[in-house]
Amino acid sequence: MLNRRSLRIKAMQSLYAVQKCEEADYELAKSFIEDYFAPDLNSMEVQNKEQLSSNAKVAKTIFKNNYQHNHIKEETDSSPEIRKAVSQAIDYYQNMVKKDHVFIKKNMVDAVDTLLENYYLIIKLTTEFAELAKEEIELRKKRMAETGKQVFESELNLYKNQAIQIFKENEDLHREYVRHGTSWEDEKVNVRQWYRDILRKEDFYQEYLMKNHPTFEEDVAVIDQIIKQVVFKNETLAKYMEEKDLYWAENKSALKSMLKKTLKSLKEGSEHVELIELSANWEDDSDFFKKLFDLTLENNEEYEELVSKYTKNWATERIASIDMIILKMAVCEMMNFSSIPVKVSINEYIDLSKNYSTQKSKIFVNGMLDKISEELESQGKIRKSGRGLIDNK
Repeated sequence: MLNRRSLRIKAMQSLYAVQKCEEADYELAKSFIEDYFAPDLNSMEVQNKEQLSSNAKVAKTIFKNNYQHNHIKEETDSSPEIRKAVSQAIDYYQNMVKKDHVFIKKNMVDAVDTLLENYYLIIKLTTEFAELAKEEIELRKKRMAETGKQVFESELNLYKNQAIQIFKENEDLHREYVRHGTSWEDEKVNVRQWYRDILRKEDFYQEYLMKNHPTFEEDVAVIDQIIKQVVFKNETLAKYMEEKDLYWAENKSALKSMLKKTLKSLKEGSEHVELIELSANWEDDSDFFKKLFDLTLENNEEYEELVSKYTKNWATERIASIDMIILKMAVCEMMNFSSIPVKVSINEYIDLSKNYSTQKSKIFVNGMLDKISEELESQGKIRKSGRGLIDNK
């Protein structure tokens, strides 16, 4: 299951992506100005290259000082042509940024949906392997009929696997397959290759095929091993999943937990399958997730100014990019989520800095958030309601 710590990580990664896109958009806007004042090679008139170069330099300076604002302030007078170029460059930059924000937020939400899609895909993959096991044995039976050789019954263990049968017969699971479009139909070649070249060569699988009438527990155990050893550990499948899911590295731990819980829910003689939701209360968690991203972006300048007050001995550009994002997210959470205790927020973002930033970040973020939270509380900008006992773990 996803927890709020996982969602904070995804929001942080998305905000970092926003920052990188804004940096790229800034450079593209400067290039726009350079192109605007580039000599027209098709013109029959003489081009004043020095003047054009000077205009481009002035325009880029004005752009640099005003690209985040709607009202342009100039230190010196400029020509109408320079003003036009700057105005168009700012429009270009701001439109690109808006598009990037929408795109990145959509990807952020889609990444969470992909987690659930992969959960069902992996369950479905185990039944696909079982069908291939039967298909392989049927083909061998036909070939061996001519020689009089026999196929051992235990070679059909995976096809007859009791856990697999529960997956095949569970109606709720099949409804989820339809809802999420879960299918390996377009990947038949890959699935067949994975079965032939990977699963069949695993020692644990060969040992399983030697068992006469495996117990229910042994059937569940082999599915668990297929998931762990083949899906998560094999390089070929890991590469496939990484290409399919940009957040595979972060999603793996949540997926493992979800699949483990589902396997534990299987009981001999029962068709019940516990299908895992994204969280215990996804509606609230989803709202938290999106709001944290949106409000951190909307109040970026305000939060950065607040953080900068306590970094007088640090040039803003010297602060690790991830640390600045973490600090702004923490400020956003403390000010806008009344049911989450300040101490919980601080501890969560200290952990983020420890796992995703520099070695010294933990101490830096801890000290900064202590000071900032004290100021916000003294100014009445942090108001907590209820018991503030939301489980953020």
